[in-house]
Amino acid sequence: MIARGSFLYLISRALSAILAYVGLLLLLTFLGSEAYGEISFALALTATFNAFSDLGFGSAHVKRISEGKDLTDCVSTYVAVKIVLTIVTVIVSVAAITVWVLFLGGELGGVTVSLVSLFILYQVFYNLSSIVTQTYFATMEQAKAQIILLCDPFIRIPIIAIVLLAGVGVIQVAYVYVLTALAVLLVAVFFLRRDGIKWRRPALFSSYLSFALPLAIVAIIGTLASTMDRLFLGFFWDYNSVAYYTAGLTFTGIFGTIGAAVAVMTFPSFSKLHSEGRVDVIRTETLQAERYVSIIAMPIMTFIIIFPSEIARIFLGPGMETAGESMRYLAMVVLINLINTAHSSQILAVNRPDLSAKLTILNFGAFAVFLMMLVPKEVLGVPLLGMNYVGAALAMLITSIIMFVVIRRVVHSLTGTGSNRKVIVHIVAASITGLLVFLLSNIYAINSVFVLIAYGLLTLGIFLGFLVLIKEFRRHDVLYFLDIINARKMWDYMTEEVRRSK
Repeated sequence: MIARGSFLYLISRALSAILAYVGLLLLLTFLGSEAYGEISFALALTATFNAFSDLGFGSAHVKRISEGKDLTDCVSTYVAVKIVLTIVTVIVSVAAITVWVLFLGGELGGVTVSLVSLFILYQVFYNLSSIVTQTYFATMEQAKAQIILLCDPFIRIPIIAIVLLAGVGVIQVAYVYVLTALAVLLVAVFFLRRDGIKWRRPALFSSYLSFALPLAIVAIIGTLASTMDRLFLGFFWDYNSVAYYTAGLTFTGIFGTIGAAVAVMTFPSFSKLHSEGRVDVIRTETLQAERYVSIIAMPIMTFIIIFPSEIARIFLGPGMETAGESMRYLAMVVLINLINTAHSSQILAVNRPDLSAKLTILNFGAFAVFLMMLVPKEVLGVPLLGMNYVGAALAMLITSIIMFVVIRRVVHSLTGTGSNRKVIVHIVAASITGLLVFLLSNIYAINSVFVLIAYGLLTLGIFLGFLVLIKEFRRHDVLYFLDIINARKMWDYMTEEVRRSK
């Protein structure tokens, strides 16, 4: 169940990430890197304000449903909370922009102000639709959740292509985002009504608040940690820097969906197992997830680490080759976070939001310090390293390494879960593979997309061949993967879930 649900989530998020990549190419081709950077900066800014739209109640919603609380009571409580928090978010957003521009003399170009205003509305619709998707994540009904989420890119990207072909600008692109978010909200409401879940007087607010309160600061700081890299680049450098960095994030994010797939299924599963006292199963499933994620991610990230500039030039366009300078470090970040995903899921699952809060604060603090050291040329007359978007990627890598070590120690103290030592074997295999492929590339240069794809397949083949040789990848592993991706079983899983109402 977890494996197939995770794979379904992976397919959905991979499709979404690939479509995001298509959207990235469209925007870069028709509007240029500066306009793309401006859109990315405006999205990051509104996402920062949007931190007030959750405050930990999303995790509380998943936790209470996974514990078996009445579904209608849970949804009713979450709807009421989410509406109030969304209103607060809008007020905070408008107030912050007004104070910045009118009273503190801050500068936001007219186009950017318009973009921010439209993206605030986009976030409103997105927040309301997340009520339904969070509910389906909690009930582990991945098919329903992914249908709703996939509506966004499947609607937005084709319309963006049409409007860009018509020769429009960034404002019209922002309108497409808003209309798409509204469409997704309507689809989400349809599913909720079809399942017969009706709103009634909230009855679980105290229960939700007790879990969410320690996470409130986590939600705000966690959001800041996810957006402040682009804000730093926009404030201290320019929109082109934001574009180069965000392009690398978008591309590596395609593969980061592997970890998201594991996290979205392991959290409610681990939560249920913990409530049943089955900590031994949590340990076993964590180590299994770590091993399989490593097998999947290691060769992919190795390939990106070896050929970042070539990948950027071929897949992002000749003018974006410089994005490869940061992509190598972002790939390392993705790999570290992927291997640590299942361990991270345990912390909230065993009902320790206080520890999650402390870890989020540590992550934010470390990231902010390294960003300040590495990105700006100077601050208040103090000269700094001024490494621009490469510095932002390095700051994220250093922070990820620190958090990897800390989270492992915390999880070991909570459930006794160690690390899967076979990952060390995977690292050795990836290192040997990377060296061989790099040496070969000095003989046969990468000059086309077909050669690049061939090197990618070669990297995968050598890595898996090495694992087979040392008996780390065996027949039962192949059968396990084949069973997960079995198209007929996946179709039966999806259709049975979608047809099932509450």
